[in-house]
Amino acid sequence: MDYEAFFKLKERPFKNPLEAKFFFRVPLFNQICQILTETPRPNLLLLKGAEGSGKSALLRRLPWTLRNGLIVVPILQTGHQLINILRDALIGFGLGFKCSPQVPEESLLGFFQNAVSNFVANNYGLVLAADGAQALSVDNLNDLLHLLSLEPTWQGQTTLLAATRPDVNWPQEAIPASAVTLEMAPLNPFETAAYVRYRLKTAGSRQDCFTDEALVALHKLSGGAPAAINALAERALLTAWAAGKKEITPAILAQAHASLDTPLAVSQKAAQKAAGFKPERPKIHSWRTRVALAISMVAVFSLGFFIWPKGEPNPDQTPPAQVAAPLPPPPKAPTATPAAAPLPPGVTPSLGLPSPPPILLSLPHNTMALVVDQSLNQARLWQGQLKQTGLKAELTPPELTEPGLYLIGRPKSRISLIFQYPPGREVPKEVGEKLWRQIETLIPQDILPIIVADSPLLTRPVPEGTLSVLKDKLKTWTTSQEVKFTNDLARLYADPFTYYEPGLKPQTIDQESFQVALASEARTSGDVKLAISEPVITLDPRNHHRAWAIFSLRYDSRLRHDIGLRVLIFEKGLLSDDWPIKAELWIRETSLRD
Repeated sequence: MDYEAFFKLKERPFKNPLEAKFFFRVPLFNQICQILTETPRPNLLLLKGAEGSGKSALLRRLPWTLRNGLIVVPILQTGHQLINILRDALIGFGLGFKCSPQVPEESLLGFFQNAVSNFVANNYGLVLAADGAQALSVDNLNDLLHLLSLEPTWQGQTTLLAATRPDVNWPQEAIPASAVTLEMAPLNPFETAAYVRYRLKTAGSRQDCFTDEALVALHKLSGGAPAAINALAERALLTAWAAGKKEITPAILAQAHASLDTPLAVSQKAAQKAAGFKPERPKIHSWRTRVALAISMVAVFSLGFFIWPKGEPNPDQTPPAQVAAPLPPPPKAPTATPAAAPLPPGVTPSLGLPSPPPILLSLPHNTMALVVDQSLNQARLWQGQLKQTGLKAELTPPELTEPGLYLIGRPKSRISLIFQYPPGREVPKEVGEKLWRQIETLIPQDILPIIVADSPLLTRPVPEGTLSVLKDKLKTWTTSQEVKFTNDLARLYADPFTYYEPGLKPQTIDQESFQVALASEARTSGDVKLAISEPVITLDPRNHHRAWAIFSLRYDSRLRHDIGLRVLIFEKGLLSDDWPIKAELWIRETSLRD
């Protein structure tokens, strides 16, 4: 058994620091994203930090975060000549087929210039993210900066993001006056604790393996550097496993720190030896002893079989005297049991692990939703897992007094912070911002569904087959757009329905106008490529005839290229079993960026 099974982990949480799902979002990352998404962009952004401070993980995460309106290309081999860096950039553009060694340098430069000009003409920015940029010579640095400003239209659209050590020895005159310099500081004690817990939960842990005191000691011993935290936390798990301890204390952490010079063990015996533990050796019988014991048992049973009396009893033999059985003891008087406190109406006592409310019909893997039970004053963050939905965390309930279904997104001045349907009382902005600060390190997504209701509404039974009907509707919705069956798509919507988009006035669209618009787009759009994620499907606690389907969407055609979040709101009729789409919300990905 390895330590993953011992701690009930799906994988090693601290083994691979660069894996995307383990990325821990720090405030500096948000600051870099804000600088790169605003125009004009600086031509040089210096990110200085010591070895192991997390610069590499940050650079590798940027292309996945800044995907709309910005192209981020990692440059990992900064010690190479400029021509090789140019080839890396073209490969990042998707032009690797033009980068064979036989292609002359002038042609590579022309490919690069044409590609960047095309990006800028289509309102895309470009960021070359150079990891280990201290290996760049001064000449290479100047050439790269010149390469990113070949044409006047590129000014403010192209940036070199250089991650370097603090002691980089570039002369001051080599750094442009407009350059922006940021320092990658170590994690503070609170961030260190959040970092460790986040990686453990991402790896599948359902318990805090590290005590609070151990986390404080971990911060002091590691200095807050993510690389040192990973190494020490990994060794601490190994040391605790070798000792058979489920909890990591400061003593185990100190022992793990002392053994860091020893190579990581690959077996429990080697781990115990490396950690200095000498477990008691259990007494294991040899195979000879086991064989002798088995023969003895067979002999005893065989002897008993032959000497045990068989057949009818002898009539001349006097039967033994009857012995009266002892009387059973008198029953004890029942003791008074204190009555349990009455539960709120509609709440059943919890048996074993908590389970999500029935109205949360579908929560895909690694997607989260917050359920606020107003009767119990309880807020639980649920996370979709491969087999079932699990409890991620219990939070302080947000100040949302009105029951209903909400969507909260990353704060952005030009969009609504919270969406609800039908539109009701405006939720104060500070409530949403406070809640987002509370959860932003726990969730991997940009939008969080929040269900707020009393216990009876949350636990109301759901009619059988509701989820399958809604999934069939979504499948038809997707297929109709891909193959351009405009009539089938239009029939999925109510007449009329309401279209919402943050920052714009809601539109009420009737069936006839919708069919005309769909037919016009189908004639000119060409081939359509549509990709959607697994949806979050939940019933509205105020109205169980209303259901929300929330999913990410990518739409590509000749006319438009859209990436964002789509919310389809189905509403079942009182006298029919159909679920038409009553409202639709479209949140572009650019609206979700910090």
